[in-house]
Formats: sequence, structure tokens, C-alpha cells
Amino acid sequence: MFITRLVVYLSIINNKEMKSTEVNKNLIGKKVTCVNTGAEVVGVIVDIYEDEEFIGVKIEHEPVQWGEDVYTTLFSRARKPSPFFPQGSEGNLKYTKLI
Repeated sequence: MFITRLVVYLSIINNKEMKSTEVNKNLIGKKVTCVNTGAEVVGVIVDIYEDEEFIGVKIEHEPVQWGEDVYTTLFSRARKPSPFFPQGSEGNLKYTKLI
């Protein structure tokens, strides 16, 4: 029991969740873990996504099957601060962690 908790604790410490302020071109090619359709998968950042409301990363990951559909790409993004939403939001980007 103690060893299991220690492993979970160490994985939480070592895998820091991403924040919207950390998204930049230097992340392209980095290995990450992310959550797609409820499954945690390993993937690689292949592009940066940014528009007037959101910023994030495009991740190519191992195949995840959901019913008859198979997913291999995820856009992990966060909302930028705006006049209508001043604090912004980390969205699903907070579930993306650098390995």
C-alpha cells in the first residue's frame, strides 16, 4: 500500500501540468501524456494552436478506440483571458503533462 502511494505521489511531482502561459514553439517535438476520451495516452506535440480566444497544442498520440471511432490526434487548449472571461481557463490543457 505504501509503495503504491509513493509511486502515485512521485508521478504527480514529476509530471507538471501545463499552463497556457507555457505554450510556445519550443514545445514542438516534446513527449507528453494527455487524456483523450477518458484514457491517459502518451503522445508528441506536433503543432501550436492559437487564435483570439484559445491557445494550446496539437498532440499526435497512440490510437484510442471509442466505440467504432479511433482517435490519434488531440487539441489540448486553454481559454485566454478576455473582457468576458477575465481569469481565463486552463481547459483540458491542465491534463497535458510533459514527460
